[in-house]
Amino acid sequence: MLDIPKIERFTQMTQVDPQNDLGFLSLGKALMDGDEFRQAIPPLMTAIKLNPALSAAYLLLGEAQRKVGDPEGAVLTLQKGYRVAQEKGDLMPRNRMASLLQELGSNPPEEKAVELTPELIAAGNIKCRRCGRVGPKMKERPFSGALGEEIHESVCNPCFQLWIRQGTKVINELRLNLTEVNAQEVYDGHMKEFLGIK
Repeated sequence: MLDIPKIERFTQMTQVDPQNDLGFLSLGKALMDGDEFRQAIPPLMTAIKLNPALSAAYLLLGEAQRKVGDPEGAVLTLQKGYRVAQEKGDLMPRNRMASLLQELGSNPPEEKAVELTPELIAAGNIKCRRCGRVGPKMKERPFSGALGEEIHESVCNPCFQLWIRQGTKVINELRLNLTEVNAQEVYDGHMKEFLGIK
C-alpha cells in the first residue's frame, strides 16, 4: 500500500537537499513498498549516482528493473551492486543480489568461505554476519535488550564502528528526532539493514 505521507516527506527532503543519497534511497524504497516500481527507478538511480557505494540502492534498483520488465538492466545493476556489496562486506544485500542474479539466469562469482577456528574464537573473534569475515568481537553489548545481544554476538567491532558513522549520517540526513517512535523505527530499520539483521 502506498504510504503517501512518507513519500511526500522523502520527496520534500530530496528537494531541500538534492545531495542527500539516503533521502533518495528512502524515497525509492517507499515507492517500491507501494508497488510503484517504475517511479522508484529515478530516485534509486540518483542515490547510486550520489553514492556509488550504497549497495542497498543497487539491490532495490535491480528489483525495480526486474519488476518493470527490464531483466538485462537488472542483471547489469545487480552485478555491479554485488561487487560493491562484496567489497564493503554488506552480506545481506550481496546475498539477495546473488539470489536475484540466479533467478535471472546469471551467476555471481564464487567466493571462498571463511573458517572460524577455535583459536580465533579464543582470541576474541567472531564470524561477522555483516561482512562475512572473521573479526574482533565487541568488548560489550552496544545497548541493552535482545537486539543489543544479537548484535554483540554476531557483528564484529569494525562493522559496528562503521554503523556508528553511518547511523550519524542517517540521523542527520533524514532529520530524525530519536525521541519519536517513528524516527526510532526508521533508524532501527537502517541499522538492521546495514548490519544484516532481519
